[in-house]
Amino acid sequence: MKQTSTKSGLFRKLSIGLGLALAVSTIGVSASSAKSVPQAKKAINLVVMLAEKDSGWCTQDSPGGGQIAASTAVLETLTMINDKGVMVPWLAKAFTSTPDFKTWTIELRQGIYYTDGEELTAKNVQTNFAALLGIMPAFYGAGPKGSLPAVAWQGAMKVTTAAEWVTKVKVLGTHTISLTLDNPRPMFPYQLWTSGRVRMMSTASLKSATCGTTTAVGTGPFMIKSKGVDPFVTELVRNPNYWRKDKAGVQLPYADTLTFKAILDAGQEVNALAKGQTDIGLLGATSGTQINRVKQKQKNLILIEGKRDVNWTFHFNTTAAPFNSQTAREAFAYAFDRVSYAKILCKGNCSAATSVAPPTHPLYFPGMITFDLAKAKEKVAKYKTETGKDLEVSLPIADSTESAASGALTCDFMKAAGIACTLMAPVTSTAYILRGFGLKQQLTNFNVLSGPYAEFGLLFLTKTDLELSGFRFTNPALAQCFKDAQMVYTATNTGAYKPCMEELQGKTIWNSTYTEGNFIVTGKTVTGLMKTPLPDGGFRSAGGPGGWDWAYTTKA
Repeated sequence: MKQTSTKSGLFRKLSIGLGLALAVSTIGVSASSAKSVPQAKKAINLVVMLAEKDSGWCTQDSPGGGQIAASTAVLETLTMINDKGVMVPWLAKAFTSTPDFKTWTIELRQGIYYTDGEELTAKNVQTNFAALLGIMPAFYGAGPKGSLPAVAWQGAMKVTTAAEWVTKVKVLGTHTISLTLDNPRPMFPYQLWTSGRVRMMSTASLKSATCGTTTAVGTGPFMIKSKGVDPFVTELVRNPNYWRKDKAGVQLPYADTLTFKAILDAGQEVNALAKGQTDIGLLGATSGTQINRVKQKQKNLILIEGKRDVNWTFHFNTTAAPFNSQTAREAFAYAFDRVSYAKILCKGNCSAATSVAPPTHPLYFPGMITFDLAKAKEKVAKYKTETGKDLEVSLPIADSTESAASGALTCDFMKAAGIACTLMAPVTSTAYILRGFGLKQQLTNFNVLSGPYAEFGLLFLTKTDLELSGFRFTNPALAQCFKDAQMVYTATNTGAYKPCMEELQGKTIWNSTYTEGNFIVTGKTVTGLMKTPLPDGGFRSAGGPGGWDWAYTTKA
């Protein structure tokens, strides 16, 4: 068996470069302490602002990044990415593979319990895997089948009967389970994480009809007090029996309550932070005016930028007009002015993309079409000649101020090239994502390429039911190309994806807009948010997809 550890050569290095000193919570001491009266610990109540309203947290749900950040306080994963970009054990104690990367064995940590009292065991993990694969209807509650987590496994393991299930997913002991995959997966430890989406839940929680809406029982540092009642507020309370302690032996988490509030306007978010009405805010790079406001004027706040390793990308729906035409796709790509976009919306806080993927990513290969207004106009005229129709685009947007501003600016670019452009009615982030999966939009703008792993992006590049561009129908050979490359890609075979990317970029099926890092704004009294110790050594960094560790977060 091949042992996978933090020293494995299988995974490319990622340096986040972020950090804050860790601190334990402050104990309140009264001025009358001369009487030697013991004082109760001051309650630590943290409030975090997200740019996404409440969404489902169950296995088959598809929340956006903000809701993933919230859910990680309750639901934990078997593996975790560390601050060096290496996949390491989390709820798992160890993971090993056979030399062909087809059989993976997972040993779980012992003594971990869900907040409803169920122990984390191999049998429970087997049930979670059944829910992830969507093969046991009793185990995915009321949520829709075929969502992000399940897609992460498509092509790796197909199970259609109970007999197949017991031969492919075996309970080897109370805390040991093995999976026999249909195809090699050298990066399978990433698929056990999938940017924080492959989360373990108690069996009762998975079977509940309210799974993910108001119910989600995990092993994390917090548990749900109220969720799904108010779409703008999720309230969590401390899990007193959490399995982790700090290095001094103090029981985690430090905070007593953790409240997430949806604020769909970055200006309102910064106002609340500046007034001390909230403790932590998450901002995207397109909130450039507000980010610079924090940098220049808000001396009572701390701004932290993650490494710029996330690309936002247009995924053109190739199954329907107008983007079933390569000419239309090229016209849009030539018309989109990335440099101006970065200046106008990001105000210097993002970079114009140079490839579909960011430079840290296995799919990074230069060769993508970039802005050229003259060529855009030529393509618009060519489309009219080819189809007899004017090129018209309808852009989808989410229900945030920033999404609307992005859509409006993109339409300005299109109109300058002679492309008619309108905005669709705004919807929630979850609805935006699911509508894209259903190929019910002309295009989708999504940040699926980030960090040092291709696996998350491959959910949308291989033959799945959630692919955003539809080329599983229009170009099945391209989907197969990515699947074949995924089976052989390792740190010593980094060129496996090159021919696939040459096709993808050459036919302008995807076209990236900008590269960003995540921005975190906190009050100066907040500590313990960034680098936090991992159970087996090393650190976990916030600021990347699914990378939040709320257990150490506290404030004076």
